[in-house]
Amino acid sequence: MDSTQQHLNAYMVTWKLEREFGGMTTVCIQRAAAFAERYGSAAVVTFPPSPQLDQIAAELVQRGKLSPKVHVLNPYAFLAEHELDPQASIPEPASEPEHQDFTGTEQVYLPGDNGTLFCEHSTAGPDEQITRMTYYRGDGTVFLTDTSFEDTKPRRIVEAFDRSGILVARFPSAAAFYRHWLTQIVDHPDSLVVVDSKFTAKLLASWTPIHVPKIFAFHSVHVAKGQDLASGHLSKGHGPIIAERSTWDGFVFLTRAQRKAYVDRFGETDSTFVIPNPLNAPAVQPPVPQRSPLNLIAAGSLTPNKNVAAALEVIAELVRRGKQPTLHIVGEGNQSEALVQKVDELELGAHVVFHGYSDQLPRHFASCTAQLFTSTNEGQALVILEAQAQGCIPVSFDINFGPSDSIIDGHNGFLVPHGDIQAMADRVQSLMDDPILAAELSENARTFASEYQSRDLVSRWEETLSLTKMLKNLGAKNRVPHFEAKLRGVDFLDGQRLHVRVEHQAQLEDLPEPAIFELVFINRRSTEEIASVAASSVDEQLAAFDLEPSLLGETQEQDAAVDMNLRLRIGKAMQLKRLGLPESKILPYFTKHKNLSFNRRG
Repeated sequence: MDSTQQHLNAYMVTWKLEREFGGMTTVCIQRAAAFAERYGSAAVVTFPPSPQLDQIAAELVQRGKLSPKVHVLNPYAFLAEHELDPQASIPEPASEPEHQDFTGTEQVYLPGDNGTLFCEHSTAGPDEQITRMTYYRGDGTVFLTDTSFEDTKPRRIVEAFDRSGILVARFPSAAAFYRHWLTQIVDHPDSLVVVDSKFTAKLLASWTPIHVPKIFAFHSVHVAKGQDLASGHLSKGHGPIIAERSTWDGFVFLTRAQRKAYVDRFGETDSTFVIPNPLNAPAVQPPVPQRSPLNLIAAGSLTPNKNVAAALEVIAELVRRGKQPTLHIVGEGNQSEALVQKVDELELGAHVVFHGYSDQLPRHFASCTAQLFTSTNEGQALVILEAQAQGCIPVSFDINFGPSDSIIDGHNGFLVPHGDIQAMADRVQSLMDDPILAAELSENARTFASEYQSRDLVSRWEETLSLTKMLKNLGAKNRVPHFEAKLRGVDFLDGQRLHVRVEHQAQLEDLPEPAIFELVFINRRSTEEIASVAASSVDEQLAAFDLEPSLLGETQEQDAAVDMNLRLRIGKAMQLKRLGLPESKILPYFTKHKNLSFNRRG
């Protein structure tokens, strides 16, 4: 793509933007800034309602955390000033609340002295069990109502209105509303959309833009902690995304090793790419702090995955060897209290300083000789590059996937076996005792980070966009049509076999390739696919499946629920739907004694 010939609208999609945030959001807004520098503007897309969003964005710009060329887009802020594209046909609600006597209980105003109403919370019903959020434009007109109630199950009705009060759209969930709005904003031929948030990606699994490829960026390893890359349980956040991988046009990984681990397990080489994160490493303003050989640093969120407790053990080992190090811990997280307690247990009070969150991380790195990186797993570990940019030498556990991409052992840092406290203490002690070695590695680290920072990552994203567009266009003819997944009957056959009939209602006669229906069994706990069975017969309405008693075999975990899904494959395209029951007021179920019973709904 020639950036001088065509403007590109770049949208980085996360969940929310707050005053303080972690590495994933940092990468999201830094990538947006890189595109804004290239094209003059870019956007970060968020979703939940926040009356303080504009104020937060302004503060982040003032603090240098957000480029003034990057816009922050949000459906609630957008609809306060613009109209929502109307639905072609407004659906009737599946159910309506029994009570409509809503009474306002709380009003929320935008920050400032103008008294602009942002939203109002109201309730209805004798027990105030029905709730409604009403959102207002600056002129006082309503642009959205969000009603929650319960009949046979939790319900939600989200309705959008134009300035004259006419209903223009109705949705059964906030996620459906978000998808409709996102299509209006980004689904154009000259757009790039990158989804960074795992939570948001799950909401967008059924989002089907026409023009723009749907791309997800993996920021961390796709398997759960301690699991084997080839066969282990998928992580809680990534499992649902990978299960719905056919709905995505591209997956982007931070390192070649991370992509290889995914491709070795799931295939799909054409739609997987490697693009490292951008690095924003500003120069430290004078006066530059004096670097001390005894100053060490552990920086990042204080969470179990970052494993800062191991860094404390390294400090304790150095103290036992007669050294007098000081570990500067920069960051916040749910392990803060536990780490303070561990400092007391190890009697390290004179050797550890907790700084909490800091806007001055580059200055901290510039004052420290070595960074102790003790995470259990990572995607890229951008904080290593940030340390190297200031001449701070990383000493890291050699884990999947990030450290080995940034550290050349013995040249610009050290890699030690995962969990080896003694080896990490040895490397840190060598830097303390040998100032010539420390100066050499420090300069090499600074050079490596400088060369990395000069990479043109925007061009790599442009190339990925071109390839995913091509793949999207080639796969358009194989797009999965709408289908249902309703259980119509189960026959118990000889030998404990089952014959299952599922209603699909898919229009299959005009498809260019055969449609393949499969029953898919997914472990609810791990979200992993346990087994699948192809249909034994398919007609215009039903797909039938023959299930053998050995189907789940030894793959089923003890006491783990297994969910049944219907999958439809058209060529390389596929879509998965949870198997449900047709609408009925009488629902059968089996007791633990294998007896048939019924519940009556409604």
